[in-house]
Amino acid sequence: MVYVKVYMLGRFEIITNGVEVIRRLGTSRKRIILLEYLILNRNRPVLTKELLDLLWPGDNSLNPESALKTLVSRLRATLADYSPDLVDCIITERGGYRWNPALSCEIDLFTFEEACNNVLKADEATPETRAEAAKFMDLYAGELLPDSGMDAWVVPHSVTLHNLYLKAVRHYADLLKKEEAYDEIVDVCRLALDVDPFDAMLNLELMTALLKIGRNDEALALYDYAAELHYNHLSFQPPEGMLAFYDELLKIDAAAEEDVESIRSMLRNNDIRPGAFVCDYAIFKDVYQLHMRSLSRFGATMFVALVTLSHVGSEPEDKLMSDKLMRLLQNALQTNLRRGDTISRYSPTQYVVLLPSVNYATGRIPLERVKKAFYKMYSNPSFVLSYRLAPVTPEQ
Repeated sequence: MVYVKVYMLGRFEIITNGVEVIRRLGTSRKRIILLEYLILNRNRPVLTKELLDLLWPGDNSLNPESALKTLVSRLRATLADYSPDLVDCIITERGGYRWNPALSCEIDLFTFEEACNNVLKADEATPETRAEAAKFMDLYAGELLPDSGMDAWVVPHSVTLHNLYLKAVRHYADLLKKEEAYDEIVDVCRLALDVDPFDAMLNLELMTALLKIGRNDEALALYDYAAELHYNHLSFQPPEGMLAFYDELLKIDAAAEEDVESIRSMLRNNDIRPGAFVCDYAIFKDVYQLHMRSLSRFGATMFVALVTLSHVGSEPEDKLMSDKLMRLLQNALQTNLRRGDTISRYSPTQYVVLLPSVNYATGRIPLERVKKAFYKMYSNPSFVLSYRLAPVTPEQ
């Protein structure tokens, strides 16, 4: 029977017979760090010098070994006072100290690692594999030792565990795909995205699974959310895999049996938006290719413009204000360009614009109109609007 349970993921707790021990140790960070370090390295004795470098880095006192012995002795005594199960939890071994491997103890970190590895070794989503997957996903309650999470000795372990979690989730999703268990994939990916919302592969797996079970609107909403995360938090556009998925999503048509007249009516009625056409960058690339075909066939002209909102000055950029101004800029572009022009968000601070059937002089006119409209809505020397205009030829 396990009498002692240790939690290191998302928190640091030691519970024995229903008593939570850590909070009773007082405010001594050295005692907490000593415990954390010994448990994290439970598979080996930790040498005295290693502990001295950890607990008293750069200390030139005459007798640091004595200070360590005193710290260990007091920690042992305090733990023993709270539970007889912890009397021998720290043992002396070969010139150092060790968390007692003979102690009847369950540590979430090592149970998590074992469950992850069991899933990674599985070839099928058997009931046993599903149980192991549920176990590791439940155990990963947050980053390793969050109160010490920025310490140099914790960071490599924390990164390794995070990567192990993602690797196990992706492998488990692959096993579920073999069984076409898309409802389970949806649940698994949603849980994993609570841990890492920026993981492009998990977002893509979830969107694909939603499509497979006919929840197209949710897949599209998820794409929009994931794309916004990339633009506003990672400061670059979504990866090619997600952009390609968006292309595929738009090809799905539930009304494949519509006759020509009903399609004409539907397209005509849907084209009610005033001003220039605003679209995702994946669609923008298709519009660009369509115009390129027209250039080749009819000898028309087309210009592309990159419109940039730049922050200047010594004051730090206000992220919320920058996002607000990008929305104002989109409005200025949409209302001051022609209906035949196309606009897309290119980066967190840029829009790209296609201007068909213009030359350099006539292409500058609407862009200057956009600048004027934007500065009328918001004029602040901390933000400057600029654009670059260049021709597009069929050879390019």
